[in-house]
Amino acid sequence: MVERLQHLDLMTINAGLATKEKWQRVAYKGGSEPGVLNLTTFLIDEEGNQYTVVVTVNNAKKALDEAKIMETHQAMLTYL
Repeated sequence: MVERLQHLDLMTINAGLATKEKWQRVAYKGGSEPGVLNLTTFLIDEEGNQYTVVVTVNNAKKALDEAKIMETHQAMLTYL
């Protein structure tokens, strides 16, 4: 879905955990509610390659380790 929306200016206001300077285009949408966290990042590199990185965690029984979840998402972005 983010691939179809990435062209909208509102998708580029917040780059999330991506470094804008590294990418030709960054589109980000995140969201949360108790027990749920989502981080979705669409990227286009200088060669035109496209990547979508999504991390979604659900756990209604205990608090999410949001720092660990964001660290995991950041690690995937850095790897690219």
